[in-house]
Amino acid sequence: MPAISVLLVGDSKSAEFRYALAAQGDCWQLAAAEDFQTAERLIASGKFIPDVLVVAQSFPGQFSAAAVERLRRLAPLARVVGLLGSWCEGEQRTGRPWPATIRCYWHQWPARGARQLQAIRERQLAAWSLPHTASEEERFLCEAKPDAASRAGLVVVWSCNRAVAEWLCDACAARGWATVWLRRNWHAAVSGAALGIFDDANLSGPQQDQLHRLCKLVQPAPVLALLDFPRIEDVACAMQAGAAAVLSKPVQLADLYWQLDQLAHSA
Repeated sequence: MPAISVLLVGDSKSAEFRYALAAQGDCWQLAAAEDFQTAERLIASGKFIPDVLVVAQSFPGQFSAAAVERLRRLAPLARVVGLLGSWCEGEQRTGRPWPATIRCYWHQWPARGARQLQAIRERQLAAWSLPHTASEEERFLCEAKPDAASRAGLVVVWSCNRAVAEWLCDACAARGWATVWLRRNWHAAVSGAALGIFDDANLSGPQQDQLHRLCKLVQPAPVLALLDFPRIEDVACAMQAGAAAVLSKPVQLADLYWQLDQLAHSA
């Protein structure tokens, strides 16, 4: 199946965006333009017809809605996705986000971007394949489709928050995994674990040590770290502590399931 065509507009060399785009594999044929003028000339020339337009914005107001709309008119069938840096996290409250544009923060992209682009490539119904006018609620409902496949194995959850731990255990059990919740004072190794999930707000101070401990307790099972709106330094700390992947909170169930499936397959 041919790769889809993706035109990336903006600075793709920042640490956040390099991390986000590193694991796309052969899912796409990528062309990059540092500014909108270059992107407009590339599309107008007919040399590259994008299926998806990805605009990498580091801070609110870096690119205007008018500039995004000019690109949309040049490639009216392309989906427009904003790949957003950490400074854009409050833009929907205090700024002027681009209308009719899918928003995806850099720390959400490794799971969500890969999954959505693969679905578009395979002509499957997905949140990013809905019309431009689709609302966020409609995209969420599209992601809530059932999955009949049943998983097997033990998922070990480490969380200091009872509500979050119960939610993670219920979510994993709904897909067929057995689960166990470890409290902070657990010291014994866990035999036969298929996956581990570490949940915390960040990795400051003792949290990184706790993540490292969980990785040792469940080894050789891969561990997924769930962190609140992580920064690029948090991702580096998580990987240094032994995590196989990082997922940002608040997390969508579809992203969680996709990432767990990827880790289970790699293991």
